[in-house]
Amino acid sequence: MRNQWSRLSAAKEQWLAAVADGRAHASALVNAHLCRRNMPATDLGVLKDMPGIRDKANSKLVLREEQYSGMLLSAYKEMVRQLSYLVEASHSMRCFSKAAPNCSITQFSDRQDNLNDSGDGGGAPVFKWFSILEFETLAQELVQMFVSEQKLKRLLLLEFLSIALKEGVELQTSLNWGDELYDGESNKLQSIGLQSGDAYSPPENWCAERLGSQRPGNLPLHEVLQVYLTTWHANMNINRSELVKYLSLLRRR
Repeated sequence: MRNQWSRLSAAKEQWLAAVADGRAHASALVNAHLCRRNMPATDLGVLKDMPGIRDKANSKLVLREEQYSGMLLSAYKEMVRQLSYLVEASHSMRCFSKAAPNCSITQFSDRQDNLNDSGDGGGAPVFKWFSILEFETLAQELVQMFVSEQKLKRLLLLEFLSIALKEGVELQTSLNWGDELYDGESNKLQSIGLQSGDAYSPPENWCAERLGSQRPGNLPLHEVLQVYLTTWHANMNINRSELVKYLSLLRRR
C-alpha cells in the first residue's frame, strides 16, 4: 500500500513537471506563430530594404514553430507515460495470497489466483482505520482527476499543433480527436484501459465545430490563443485541496 501511494506521488510530480514544460513550449509556439502571422505588417526599421528579409524571417519562424511543436508533443508524450503510472498504481493496491504447495512461507502476489481471495486482507483496516478498499477508491478518485485533465490537455494540444498546419489555402490540414498524435499513443492508452469504451472519449460538452483545429483556414485570434494557454496552466480538473487530502493519508498512521 505504501509503495503504491509513493508511486502515485512520484508520478503526480512528474506529470505536473511535464505540464509545466508543455506550457512553456506552447507559449513559444504561439509567440512564433503570431510573429509569423503579423510579419507582413511588422515594421522592420532599417532592415526593411534588405532583399527578401521578410521571407527569410518567415522561414525562420516556420522552423521555430516546427521545433516548438515537436517539443510540445514530447511533453504530452511524457504526460501520457506518467498518467499510465498513475493508473497502474491505482489498480495495484490489493495484495493476493499466492498458492505455494509444500511451502511453509506465506507468499503474496499482485495477481488473483484464488477467486475467494479479495486481496484486501479480509477487510482488515490499514493505517489505523482505512481499509484497502477505501484506499483503492481514494486512489482511483485522484487518478480520475488527472485523466479528465489529460483529456482537456489533449484537446488544447490539437489546437496548438493545428495552428502551424493551416497557414495558406493549400495547407487546409486539421487534427481530429481520433487521430494518433504520436506513434504508439493508441497502444499506450489501450494498455492502461484509457481507450476502450468511453474511458478516453472527448471531454464533456466538446463540440468540434467550435474549435479552430476543425475549421481549416480559420486561424484563432490572439485572445483565443491566450485563453488556451491560460487553460493549460490552470489544471482546471485537478482539485488541489482534494489532492493534498489524498496524499496526506500516507502520514496518518
